[in-house]
Amino acid sequence: MSVTFRIATAADDRDGPTAAISTCQLAAFHALLRDEGERSGIVLADPDPEEGGFLSNHLEARVCPVALATIARLFDYDEAVITVVEEAQFRRRRISVCPVNQAGVLAMRVALTSDLGHELDLASSNAFALLESLGLRPDSVGEIPVDAVRARLAHPAVRRRAAMEGTSVYLDRLDRLLTTADPDDAPRLEWA
Repeated sequence: MSVTFRIATAADDRDGPTAAISTCQLAAFHALLRDEGERSGIVLADPDPEEGGFLSNHLEARVCPVALATIARLFDYDEAVITVVEEAQFRRRRISVCPVNQAGVLAMRVALTSDLGHELDLASSNAFALLESLGLRPDSVGEIPVDAVRARLAHPAVRRRAAMEGTSVYLDRLDRLLTTADPDDAPRLEWA
């Protein structure tokens, strides 16, 4: 079992835009992501069909490095797709695609994952140790304002405790995750 730490905002508490796409459009989108990724030297699709050898109906993709017009053209300038991609780019998030029904209709929406994928996915025991080193209860689900986490990380006793408990590497990764939080969005650190 694992626990994932991520940055959340008020926008995550409401339903965001969704677009319906077909499996043929998803295949073309995969090809576009692969081409753009090769051109820029980064992996844009997860899972990458080249690695697995098959095309899945599930996808999480980085869209921030790709021009909105390039993606919009691929989907015939569908307003719903443009809205989803624009929202994802504005919020520096990935998009996710998953099946809606057996007829091959897929839903595209803004993902919970940041564009750069700085989320922290830890085994439960490591997550609990990290929470304890921060002076928090080791629960498998919780949240705390980002400013409160930054204050705890700035405290020398937290760093000493982390060094003694062997969780310093997780504090460094947590620092990196916190850099993705926009202070104007009243961000919070969530874990589940």
